[in-house]
Amino acid sequence: MNGRGFAGIFCALTLGAMGAEAQTNKVLKLTLEEAIHLTLEHNLNVQIQRFSPLLDRYALAADYGVYEPAFYGTAKDTYTDQPGRIFGGLSAPPQTVDDRNYAVGIGGADGGNGATPWGMQYNFSTTLDRSAYYTFNRTNGLPLAPFTQDTAFTGLTIQQPLLRNLWIDNNRAVIQIAKKNLRYDELGFRQLVMTNISATEQAYYELSYALENIEVQRQAVALAGQLVEENQKRVKAGVLTTLDVAQSQSQLASAKAALLAAEQLAVTDENILKNLITDKYRTLYDTSLLPAEKLVAIPATFDLQGSWQLALANRPDILQAQVNIDRVAVNKRYQFNQMFPQLDLTGAYGRTGLASDSGNAFGQIPPDNYPSYSYGVVLSVPLGAQTARNNYRAAKASLEQAKLVYRAVEQTMLIQVENEIEMARSDFAQVEATREARVYADQALSAEGRKLEVGTSTPFIVLQLQSNFTSARSAEIRALADYNEALTLLTLFEGTILDRRHLTVKVD
Repeated sequence: MNGRGFAGIFCALTLGAMGAEAQTNKVLKLTLEEAIHLTLEHNLNVQIQRFSPLLDRYALAADYGVYEPAFYGTAKDTYTDQPGRIFGGLSAPPQTVDDRNYAVGIGGADGGNGATPWGMQYNFSTTLDRSAYYTFNRTNGLPLAPFTQDTAFTGLTIQQPLLRNLWIDNNRAVIQIAKKNLRYDELGFRQLVMTNISATEQAYYELSYALENIEVQRQAVALAGQLVEENQKRVKAGVLTTLDVAQSQSQLASAKAALLAAEQLAVTDENILKNLITDKYRTLYDTSLLPAEKLVAIPATFDLQGSWQLALANRPDILQAQVNIDRVAVNKRYQFNQMFPQLDLTGAYGRTGLASDSGNAFGQIPPDNYPSYSYGVVLSVPLGAQTARNNYRAAKASLEQAKLVYRAVEQTMLIQVENEIEMARSDFAQVEATREARVYADQALSAEGRKLEVGTSTPFIVLQLQSNFTSARSAEIRALADYNEALTLLTLFEGTILDRRHLTVKVD
């Protein structure tokens, strides 16, 4: 994952190198860009998901191991007592045969056939068969001198499919699907990174709103407290009644309750952001996060058709749906091939040596005096092929299902993008509307306050206008946060949030 590194920000905080003020007050002031890079470096979900493509690569490399040739060796001793035999009236005495077989070769595991990426199977072997025949004296039953012979052989056998398993077999299907799995999980990791960036941006804006709203509520408490003091003075002067004081005190109590709720919301929003930017919460739980950027509304232009095209080209979930179609198509292709009859071309070539000892037996192989070869075909036609046909039908149905899943994901994207564009437009309009409402509420409160001072208004009206002003200020901040969050979600739904932040995702 490339981008400007901000890991040092977190490390400095952990090691106590944030400066005297940060160490004393335990405040971490962050820009939005710094918060995003801390998320990329330290978010636990990102770290966990990073392993999925890595595990897929290991699995793919393991699948390719099926094509690695294996060296094998075997040794076997067979001991047989044979009864006497009769040939044309002549009898042969009983004998004992001690047959020892040794073999080395290159092929598959356990002495089986090796495999190639084009479906051919092979086995290259060298064998030595040493046979010792022991006969017995007819008179005393003692063993006579044994007769021994060594048979050496070196040869190669191959088998090449011509129909079933020709253009795809199980090994190739497994590898192709493993490649699709790797791509699928790489896109899944990209999606997770994008989602976490979006979540960090939204948490940052929510914390900014919460902290600014605390200031609004504090000022509301201050205004309500000031009105209580002024009303109490007016009561003493005989201008107001105790009921007016009670009303203002009630407003003050409500303002304090709203402040407490705003402070609690800020704690919750702060913890949401902390959870996104750190993998060591214990080192950060007693540190206050302070956004370094104020909420502003930067006008944006919107193009629905253009956003749809960007999403089709960039959204990982759409690309994953396409990869899934390709993955299922591999299985369909394999199952289609399995309906063909088996028609394999076979061939073998070797050289044989025969002598009373192994040296002379192997010595007869290089001159090629005793070659052996064979060739032929193997044909197997299943009667009915019910298994293969139904496997193919299931693969076709799975492919159609995967295509429908793609269409569903695409349609969800279209609606999400359109909704978010409309939401962003509406939120931007609300920013301007709430700003005007706040300005007018401020003007109305100031004017009514002056009227109260000269006795031409009542505390009740001022209380209402104070409440309106506080609500207007809070609504303006809320609209600013909502607009920025809508822009963030739009880039997420378009699949352009990484480009917007000049980030690229790479899985090492």
